[in-house]
Amino acid sequence: MESRWFHKAVLFEPGPGKARKVSWLELFYDLIYVATIIQLGSALSDHASLNGFLMFAGLFVPIWYTWTGFTFFNNRVLVDDFAHRLLVFGQMFAIGAMAVSLPNVLDGEYRVFALCYAAARIVLVLLYARAWLQITETRAMTRRFVLGFGLGAALWSISGFLPAPWVYIVWAVAMGVDLSVPLSQASRELNAKHPPDSEHMTERYGLLTIIVLGESFVKVLSAVTELVDQGLGGLHILLMGGLTVTVTCALWWIYFDDVAGSRIRKGNLSPYIWIYTHLPLTIAVTASGVAVKKAVLFNPLKEPYAPYAWLLCGTLALALVSVAIIDSVTERRHAELSDKARVRMRLASAGVLVLLAAISSTLDAWAFVALVSAICAIQVIFDISIAPMMTLGGEHKHEDHHKGPVNANNEEDIRAADPTKRRWGLSDSIRKGTPDELRRDLYFHLMEGSWLRLLVTFSLLYLLSNGVFAALYLLDAESLNNVRPGSFIDAFNFSVQTMATIGYGAMTPSSLYGHTLVTIEAAFGIFGVTLATGLMFAKASRPRSSVLFSNVATISTFNGADVLMIRLGNARGNEIVEANLRLTAVIETQSAEGQKMRLLHDLKLRRDTSPLFTLTWTVFHDLDDNSPLKGINADNAESRLFTIIATMTGYDATYAQNTHSRKLYYPEHLRFNEAFVDVLSTHPDGRIIIDYELFHATRPPLELERRWPGEDGGGQAHQPSR
Repeated sequence: MESRWFHKAVLFEPGPGKARKVSWLELFYDLIYVATIIQLGSALSDHASLNGFLMFAGLFVPIWYTWTGFTFFNNRVLVDDFAHRLLVFGQMFAIGAMAVSLPNVLDGEYRVFALCYAAARIVLVLLYARAWLQITETRAMTRRFVLGFGLGAALWSISGFLPAPWVYIVWAVAMGVDLSVPLSQASRELNAKHPPDSEHMTERYGLLTIIVLGESFVKVLSAVTELVDQGLGGLHILLMGGLTVTVTCALWWIYFDDVAGSRIRKGNLSPYIWIYTHLPLTIAVTASGVAVKKAVLFNPLKEPYAPYAWLLCGTLALALVSVAIIDSVTERRHAELSDKARVRMRLASAGVLVLLAAISSTLDAWAFVALVSAICAIQVIFDISIAPMMTLGGEHKHEDHHKGPVNANNEEDIRAADPTKRRWGLSDSIRKGTPDELRRDLYFHLMEGSWLRLLVTFSLLYLLSNGVFAALYLLDAESLNNVRPGSFIDAFNFSVQTMATIGYGAMTPSSLYGHTLVTIEAAFGIFGVTLATGLMFAKASRPRSSVLFSNVATISTFNGADVLMIRLGNARGNEIVEANLRLTAVIETQSAEGQKMRLLHDLKLRRDTSPLFTLTWTVFHDLDDNSPLKGINADNAESRLFTIIATMTGYDATYAQNTHSRKLYYPEHLRFNEAFVDVLSTHPDGRIIIDYELFHATRPPLELERRWPGEDGGGQAHQPSR
């Protein structure tokens, strides 16, 4: 037990089984920042210009850094007594006073803000001074923080008594001192000896992001209230409010599914880039909350007010650039595409947002906000497409509830008989920790995906690229002839004609800028069509195997010998020359040292080749003394066998290419003491009939009536019983 009045501070060292949980004091401490950020956002709302945003960002830096400084201290040092709480409350009072003085700073009254920030930093210096006294192993690190942050606090104190513009110069120097203290080589080396708890830090920055995102909802609700008070509710609220809320939700998704869901790459500066990039990200998210309120108040059928349009697009672009920088030093756990794709996507989207702001006067407000919302929503769709899998509650463990053989004749019946079991294909495997350079590229992603994915991707790229070029044409009002001034639709139509090299002749470029853009777009269109044609041709020309494997494998007696039988059929009926079949059993074994492994065992077939495979082919594997499956039965199949892999390769005469196909057979796919139902018969005119409706059907073995002399890889196909 320790005294609640005063006890010794202890260093927290993260390790296996040790986690630094967010304390109630930290959560209470965050509340003062809720009020401060709302106050700061209101100040920006009254000064929605470039100078106003720069002043807003400048004031946001010290506020953010007070939060970061306390968070890092609390991450490393375990202490929660009366003295510590008094110091924390004192810092909260100082931050609250800073919030109250924010509107005055924008009007040139800065003394209260400077002195209050100095007071907040002095509290942090006192916290580190206590740690220096009580924690001997970190004295080298805490001494640097006491001296460095103390110097910064002194400069801020002096600045409160200086005239403008000297006060702002001293602020810049003091802020540079504060920000550089943890970044020095000596501080980084000491930090490596006593690293912070990364999970706790991730959670704390996530909570701060939630706080600044919450301001967006506060602003939207206040805007909706204004509209209702003015009697302008209804469709206006549903349209503009819904679109702006989409932006906020997308920002939440981007952060907590990307930034918070990634791990920092190894590197000396990677953690510091991750932390310090949260500063512009937090500034951008906070300012976007102000912008969405203004967007709700837009008249949907009029052009958006330019300063607020720039504020919305500019802050969102800054947020995406910040996320791109964080993406460059992090990696996703389950991503299928390279992490570089995330960076390029964020940067490209940020550029589109800036371009959209530049042409906002050519659009109705609802269309402008809808396009902004669509760009944000595309980020979410992109994230899901490159990382469709996620882990819930740790590693998934496969639990096998099957207790015996299932008597079913097709795959649907197998699943219906045991709905708790689902067998995934090998291509559905979840790949964790794949090196970034070995992940799928966009070409592979589109080739392996569905036609719908390819067509949707090309359609979006086509519309987006034409939209971007249309916006570029609108930047110069004299770039095109025979178009309505400021008409985005006309510029878009001209872009479509240029990219497709149609050129009806009605709309033409009229300036050097216009001709230059036409040259660039024409080249872009040629290259784009070439790439799209090549990709679609490669996808369409890939041969698809027509080989049909039986859904089940049978084990029974044939000519007095125990055999494993699998049936194949050429459903298309074309010629497959020199077909080769291979069966491999995957058996779980345990070595003498206790190591469990799945070993591959080739199963010898009576005949593993067929010179001309056009009808059906039943293959046999003898379960003799040389077979790894000798003695398998319904009772021990689950424990002895993991799966049987059947692979067929051959030369497809139609495509003039090699073709291949495969099938996996698990223990529940085995039919014991059953045989395949015959599918071959003769038409009255002498042609062979193959009944694929019975292809997967099995029955108890019957006395063989007559061997079918037609094609059957092992020569064992039978007339159906009559």
